[in-house]
Amino acid sequence: MFKRLIILVVVVFAAIPALAQTAPDPISAALQDLSNRVNRTVTLTQVTEWNYQQSVYPSPALGCPQPGIAYTDVLTSGFQFIITYEGTVYDYRVSDDKSIVVLCGTALAPSAAPPCPPQNDPAFITPRLSKGTQARVVAAGLPNVIREQPGSSSKLLGQIPAGDPFIVIDGPRCTLLDKIVWWQINYNNLIGWTGEGQDGAYWLEPTDVALTPPAPAPESVVITTANAAQLSALVGLNNPIAISADGKLYAWAAKDSVTVSTIASQNRITGFDENTVSTTSLAFNNAGTVLATGMENGEIRLFDLTSQATTTSRQIRSLSGHTGAVTAVVFSPDDSLIASGGVDKTVRVWDAASGGAIVSLTTLNAITSLTFTADSINLVAHDAQGSTLIFAVKTETVG
Repeated sequence: MFKRLIILVVVVFAAIPALAQTAPDPISAALQDLSNRVNRTVTLTQVTEWNYQQSVYPSPALGCPQPGIAYTDVLTSGFQFIITYEGTVYDYRVSDDKSIVVLCGTALAPSAAPPCPPQNDPAFITPRLSKGTQARVVAAGLPNVIREQPGSSSKLLGQIPAGDPFIVIDGPRCTLLDKIVWWQINYNNLIGWTGEGQDGAYWLEPTDVALTPPAPAPESVVITTANAAQLSALVGLNNPIAISADGKLYAWAAKDSVTVSTIASQNRITGFDENTVSTTSLAFNNAGTVLATGMENGEIRLFDLTSQATTTSRQIRSLSGHTGAVTAVVFSPDDSLIASGGVDKTVRVWDAASGGAIVSLTTLNAITSLTFTADSINLVAHDAQGSTLIFAVKTETVG
């Protein structure tokens, strides 16, 4: 029997200097292990920089299986911490409860380098990537090699297939002979250096570049001076609002009721009474056939907009799991997933067809907004402290 396994990886934007923000508690276990290895106490104030990924791994190996150990196929939530201390980069894996602590590997920290690209040298491309962000190999290109150090003659460690994403750890570094811009990256736990491009050609690109250009919405409503005032009035309501992907419908909430209307004529087409529970977020699916309402009590309700039944029977199902107000809800572009976030400091992903809960991850702060990328692979979240996080939603079939 086959099932779909979805692994969520959260990436905090930017490599984090010590004390730049509150660190996840499990990092204390990594620092304790590091202290034992160097025979002195190491704290966050003493490390050069650190960053982390929070993941749901397919086994207690946490993505770094150790020789001679057999692992059960049990989903295990944990962290990968990349810690730079006294010239060495340490790759730690720690389970959420800190019962599992693994030093997966070490590498020499990049030394101070001259400006890249060098001034007044037009042979180099202008770098488009930046440290601490996510990027990928250009989808239409060839696989990109990963090397131990910057330079085409350095030891080959592996390669990144076209279209695959990775995390940028450090860089850029420029090699003068071949005129290549290099970045230190983390690809599926393999850390090394890969080239961004050469001779005006880019092999890598930031993940904010859409995989495919969005198709124009058929029969979309053009914003004109005649209807702009109506749209401005809607924004001024200071209530949750959502607009359908084709630009024809909008939904807005007022306390315990939700109204769906057409943008072109402002005609009300349906409405829902939420039974004294306030609506705190709204989202249409991309087909415009389902409306999701995030509730103050932590519930998410799905309504069928195509049904001619009564308001009550239009509710398809209710999703439960959040323990506080749901402040953000969104459908993936292919309408297969629903993501939600709330004041309970969790991001949850649901199967849109069945309503089944797929995974829940704890964040450091309350979530304020969620957006999927065009390929339905990455989920971008913003929290109440202004941080941006990327959740890489990887799907695979397992037995």
